[in-house]
Amino acid sequence: MSNRLADAQSAYLRQHAENPVDWWPWSAEAFEEARRRDVPVFISIGYAACHWCHVMAGESFEDETAAAHLNEKFVSIKVDREERPDVDDTYMAAVQAMTGAGGWPMSVFTTPDGRVFHAGTYFPPRRRGQIPSFTEVCDAVYQAWSQRREQVEAQAKDIAEALAGQRRQQSQMATVVHTDDDGGGAAALTKDRFAQLAAQALDVLSEQEDTVHGGFSAAPKFPPSPLLGWLLEDAAWNPEYESGDLAVRTAEAMGRSALFDHVEGGFARYATDQAWALPHFEKMLYDNAQLLGHYAKLSVHPAADQAARDDAARTARMTIQWLKDRMLLEDSGLIASSLDADTVFTDGSHVEGGTYIFSDAELAEAAASAGLSDEQAQQVVRLNRGVPADEHGVAAGAPLNITAETPRTVHFDAPLGAEERVVWDAVVPELRRRRAERPQPARDEKVVAAWNAQAVRSLAEASALWGDAELLEFAEQLASRLWEIHVDAQGRVHRTSYAGRRGTGLGTLSDHAHLVTAYFALASAGADPRWAERAAEVLRFTLEKFVTRGEEAIEVLDSLDEEGLLTAAQAGAAHASPLDGPEPSAIAALALATQQAEAFAAEAQLPVRSDELLQHVQVAAPKAPIAVGASLLAARRSVQQSPALRIFGGTEEDAAEVRRTGALCGVPVEPVEPGTLGEASGLSLAVCLNGPEQSMCLAPQPTIDAALEPLR
Repeated sequence: MSNRLADAQSAYLRQHAENPVDWWPWSAEAFEEARRRDVPVFISIGYAACHWCHVMAGESFEDETAAAHLNEKFVSIKVDREERPDVDDTYMAAVQAMTGAGGWPMSVFTTPDGRVFHAGTYFPPRRRGQIPSFTEVCDAVYQAWSQRREQVEAQAKDIAEALAGQRRQQSQMATVVHTDDDGGGAAALTKDRFAQLAAQALDVLSEQEDTVHGGFSAAPKFPPSPLLGWLLEDAAWNPEYESGDLAVRTAEAMGRSALFDHVEGGFARYATDQAWALPHFEKMLYDNAQLLGHYAKLSVHPAADQAARDDAARTARMTIQWLKDRMLLEDSGLIASSLDADTVFTDGSHVEGGTYIFSDAELAEAAASAGLSDEQAQQVVRLNRGVPADEHGVAAGAPLNITAETPRTVHFDAPLGAEERVVWDAVVPELRRRRAERPQPARDEKVVAAWNAQAVRSLAEASALWGDAELLEFAEQLASRLWEIHVDAQGRVHRTSYAGRRGTGLGTLSDHAHLVTAYFALASAGADPRWAERAAEVLRFTLEKFVTRGEEAIEVLDSLDEEGLLTAAQAGAAHASPLDGPEPSAIAALALATQQAEAFAAEAQLPVRSDELLQHVQVAAPKAPIAVGASLLAARRSVQQSPALRIFGGTEEDAAEVRRTGALCGVPVEPVEPGTLGEASGLSLAVCLNGPEQSMCLAPQPTIDAALEPLR
């Protein structure tokens, strides 16, 4: 049967269009149908590149019996979490509160007004020990709804109110000044206070670091992208601090591991094992948009030796090329959301990572085809320490029985030496050719504003770090298409687009804030100064609609929920979180956008300043720094009084060096006035401070180091 998803813009929804489940898209009509039938609602949330979403779809949603259960007893709604992060965040909070864990596919059962009363993630088609089957869960939920309605309603009310209190409290961590009574320490987030917090955060991270494999956790292992940004910037100011070593070790471990695609470039979403040897193969734009910028910074960073810089530059440039080759959309000129974890072969089988893995025999054959000697071919084979794409086998730690014919990931136990790099680079074009002949993972061609904006920002910063005019042009092209397609006449950013057509939903706080920082980054990198004007225009709308100054605290919303469908589920408005996930938190993104506006003096009077959004750093940094990396980055710049660099004279080469240093240290460079630069002109450079304590430009200096010295 074909259901209501056939005409959906979302690729994930269309994947379910032929299910026997009578799916509805997220809409008021779906909840109204549940009220009319007096049945509960089943909400299934996932995304196109999600491996386990495909598994549950094949086991349950394509099964006639399971579908009949759903159709008879529920109204079923399918949600693309990337299209509707507000819906995902609301129900993920419920899942985590009720089960202690979260993930996708997310399976949520609600009342007809959207309040949760039962929730989980993946459910198998048949009972597995204590884990009930999906149909058992559906039967139990419907029985509770039919026979214990008052209890269900009371439970749903309690959950909604608890979630509302939790989100409000979490959000207000960022905007309420903390004192010794609540563990926040000093009331003001001063430069000295921040230095103390940073030192405490580094102590915690040093204790949490996996000194064998890199990173800060056991399996599963995710790239700590927001945290890496702060570590790299902190180390640029303080070369003697542990932040530089932590950043270099973490980036080096990820860059040589199977998390990174050594054939085409780009990072996978996460690794299922502690050694980063077995990735979950989907590639997401939000990871790669952040990481390409971090590796570009590492490629010129004083904390890294030359070999590490060279490896970082290779990783960043391969990732950029992968974005251009595999993710850039011809119809819109923007970047697609993701590549699927699974490869669908001609026999219909789904193989996770099937496109990416090579056996030792294939590596040797490719080396021979590339013209390498037998000895060099064997060297290529020895270099690879990857594992089969067998998550359960790797997790069990049992012998994997790898033979010459066993396909496995490409993973290096150590950075490649100079001779090893030459041999590996020689075989890569042949591996790429062979891979191109295989079936390819599906691409979700949905464009997400926040993720494209993060890519623009990283590309702009990389262009400044490398003095790469062609890369800056590419960043501007993306930014122009983002403006034309996603931003309307009121300065509102729309979350998604499909084939160059704007989606219907208004963007979240993150969509707006990331676009602001991206456009300021372009202006700082030497692009058209009007990008700063566009950034200011979007920021005005963002602060007007998403931020309210109350009597006791500043209220920051994550989404505007124009439909009003989430109000009951979360017992009120959706408050933004200050805690990072795979992406910077919405509040950190807003704080950074506001701080950039301060640095550029883009607005005469901002209704809220960056330091007012960063009070949570005092509480969280000494306890859970990995959750506030993006806020630590924004706070570092804020307590420096939101500085900017102003060039009064110098050569084009001087200006390029100023922009490189500014991108590395997080100090934007104001657009240079025409006629300022000349061949015989000596460098004259000043730091302008734009914080709440003072707004002034310091005396011009003849060197970059001298200009930056007051900020240290």
